[in-house]
Amino acid sequence: MVYNIKMNGENGVFIIAENDEGRRIDRILRKFLAKTPLSRIYSAIRTGKIKINGRKCKPDYITVKGDKLEIRTAFFNEDNGKKCGFYEKIPVVADSEEKPAVILRTNDLLFINKKNGEIVHGEKSLCQAVLKHFPGTENSLAFTSGPLHRLDKNTSGIITFSQSLKGAQKFSRALKEDKIEKYYLGIIEGINIKKELKSIIDGKDCFTLAEPLAVLKSENIALVRFKLITGRKHQIRIQCSRLGTPLLNDIKYGSKQSFHGAKSYFLHAYKLKFKERLFDDVPDTITAALPEDFSLFLKKFGDLSFPLNFDS
Repeated sequence: MVYNIKMNGENGVFIIAENDEGRRIDRILRKFLAKTPLSRIYSAIRTGKIKINGRKCKPDYITVKGDKLEIRTAFFNEDNGKKCGFYEKIPVVADSEEKPAVILRTNDLLFINKKNGEIVHGEKSLCQAVLKHFPGTENSLAFTSGPLHRLDKNTSGIITFSQSLKGAQKFSRALKEDKIEKYYLGIIEGINIKKELKSIIDGKDCFTLAEPLAVLKSENIALVRFKLITGRKHQIRIQCSRLGTPLLNDIKYGSKQSFHGAKSYFLHAYKLKFKERLFDDVPDTITAALPEDFSLFLKKFGDLSFPLNFDS
């Protein structure tokens, strides 16, 4: 990440932008200078090596858009030239990182169609690819674009990343208040499944609605639409397994069938539906096209006439 820095004598000057407004200065600095010991940050604030608008400030100072944050350049290279964390907020991403498949990008949110087998966090992950190609606000000191909900490695489909602090806050609040509906398509082993899946996972209540869309009796498999009511880790996979109808090819959770050419189980997060409009430039419904291997496999079911964006 490269920041626009204006020099004022021995100070680097950073202008507080919208994504850093309304936050304590010490919390901004703790993220911006992530490799710097906290004691050094607080010492720099106390001794005036870090100032706001040319004056000393307290650690709990609440920033205002347009504030000038001044940091003594010598502060970054204290301790015999060792780095104190400057420019280390975002990890280096290799040039070979593939550009993610974008469904929709706005100033606040980024919707990506994740591939099966793609990890979200860590090295060579979707997070790193997003930081390289769609970093969000360039000049924010503390904000970093990141995923706003989970998606397992071998689950494909919609995953949402923040592009601004406002986007992250509004999306997360909507999730917490159950104003975002999540829909999945999956193929199960078996042709009978309950419409309401209720269970306890890791001590927490889990609830999923299931709707069979097509069955293939000769192969003993079914195409099912799932609507998540709660969102626990591996929720759909665990609930299907406990009912004796695991996701096809989901060996971890008890599938006994395997089909040649399938990379893993078939589970695709194909739709997000917003009960209330979050932003004017984000539609009420976001859909993600099926992966090629999933689409090819569906031909086993014959002519499926339903659209992927059918109403709930």
